[in-house]
Amino acid sequence: MEISVLMKKDIFWKIHPTYRRYWYIEAEGRLILLRINNFPEELLFTIINGLDIVDIEDTPSNWTLENLGKK
Repeated sequence: MEISVLMKKDIFWKIHPTYRRYWYIEAEGRLILLRINNFPEELLFTIINGLDIVDIEDTPSNWTLENLGKK
């Protein structure tokens, strides 16, 4: 799934059980990660979708991050 499509979907990101800086979803048989970065030195988040890696300033309002309640 392309990141531009991902940004438009309603998504509930599950917190990674081992690495607390990561959330994940499974889409189209792939694992997609969302990492919180070292803000303010870096943009707040990075989406990792295979070799497609994109930094974003904030998550879309239609995303929810488990354990943060961020929507």
